[in-house]
Amino acid sequence: MAISIYMIGAAWSLRSDGDGRAVAVLGFAAALDFGITGLSMFGPEIFSMGATGRNFATDLGALLGVAVWLLVIATLAAWRYGRRPVFHVLTVVTQLVWFTDYLAFLFGLHVYPMT
Repeated sequence: MAISIYMIGAAWSLRSDGDGRAVAVLGFAAALDFGITGLSMFGPEIFSMGATGRNFATDLGALLGVAVWLLVIATLAAWRYGRRPVFHVLTVVTQLVWFTDYLAFLFGLHVYPMT
């Protein structure tokens, strides 16, 4: 859900040259992802993914997830300081890394065996 909201905000932002409302959508999506991740790790059992082990793909997904949060922070900082070209590049890079992160988790949970 969070990645979809980010993609909507990114498309809106790229079309509007960094409109503040679009950037708010980007920030909301990242905060939602951060919150859901925290709930799945430390919160109620209902938010658990049911993974009983780990593998290379889930480890890669976790690493890329942290990279996504750092990229979002850098993206928002670039927007805040008026560096629009850097903001646009970071927005697209964040989309690509987040999509790769999503695929890594899917492969890790459903394709590769857990150890």
